[in-house]
Amino acid sequence: MPPSSSSSSSLHPCKHSPSATLDLLILILVLFSGAFLISSYFSYLIHSLSLLSSHFPSIALSLSSLPFPLILLFSDHDHDPDDEDHDGISLASFLFVFAVFFAASVAFLDLCCGSRSRRCRNPKCKGLKKAMEFDLQLQTEESVRAGSGKEIDRLPWKGGSESNPDYECLRAELRKMAPVNGRAVLLFRSRCGCPVAKLEGRGPKRSRRHKK
Repeated sequence: MPPSSSSSSSLHPCKHSPSATLDLLILILVLFSGAFLISSYFSYLIHSLSLLSSHFPSIALSLSSLPFPLILLFSDHDHDPDDEDHDGISLASFLFVFAVFFAASVAFLDLCCGSRSRRCRNPKCKGLKKAMEFDLQLQTEESVRAGSGKEIDRLPWKGGSESNPDYECLRAELRKMAPVNGRAVLLFRSRCGCPVAKLEGRGPKRSRRHKK
């Protein structure tokens, strides 16, 4: 293979996949099919109620509280219930049912697969899809005194206690990386991005020299 072709292939590692277009077409077909079935069901239901409304006036009063597209569909059946041409679904009712079905599908997908479903009990949770599992933070003496790590101080220790011997090697490495009079904190995060545990290593302590 010539070098020009290899370099061009390395510059464009990702190509458009036709499966995404196919999935989108399948989703549109499923939405239209669901809207058609729901519209057919409401059409049959309202047509049956229109036959009963002549005998029971209370049903006619209850039908008046229906949404406008369903009332339009009901009026189509009510004008000529014996005509087979009116058994079809009106365009307004079909569009209304399709819009409702589409909005319900989007809300269901957002509830089950969106960021809201991935949020934990933390009110500040961002609901990330797959956050980093570890996060290393180096805090200087000034930041520790300023109290910027109060949220970190409230986190539980990894392993249950600060002196767990299973994590002594990690704490030793953290002490090597920690700044003078500061600390190095290794945060363990969940998939949503919120920290759930910590390991801490304090840096070497040195007293400040006061100038005379």
